[in-house]
Amino acid sequence: MKAIILAAGKGTRMGDLTKEIPKPMLEVKGRPILSHIIEGLHAAGVREFAVITGFQAEVIEDHFKDGADMGVSIQYARQVTQDGTGKAPEYAKEIIGDSPFVLTYGDILVNPTTYTQILQAYNAPSVHGVVTA
Repeated sequence: MKAIILAAGKGTRMGDLTKEIPKPMLEVKGRPILSHIIEGLHAAGVREFAVITGFQAEVIEDHFKDGADMGVSIQYARQVTQDGTGKAPEYAKEIIGDSPFVLTYGDILVNPTTYTQILQAYNAPSVHGVVTA
């Protein structure tokens, strides 16, 4: 299982908080939101990540690099034109290939056990996809 993390938006509704850094890099408990997300997915068994960057992409890419410091593999794809959330996963096609994947936002924190529950539900017999809100 691989993961696509959408982290390209400007976070304009956050005002001055995201003027210089992308929303996934805002800190919670001293670490970027995106760090918490990657760790939660890693704990659930995900090792390969496609992170879609855009606004201030280099801030994310320079911080996480190839993911080796976190015990994962991270590849990046840039959404240069902000043409919507629905279009963003297309940028990960080459990275993900035909592999099953979990898609998540890079700025929404959930209980890390949620990722484990999603992957368990997906791995149940006769399940071809899981959508959660």
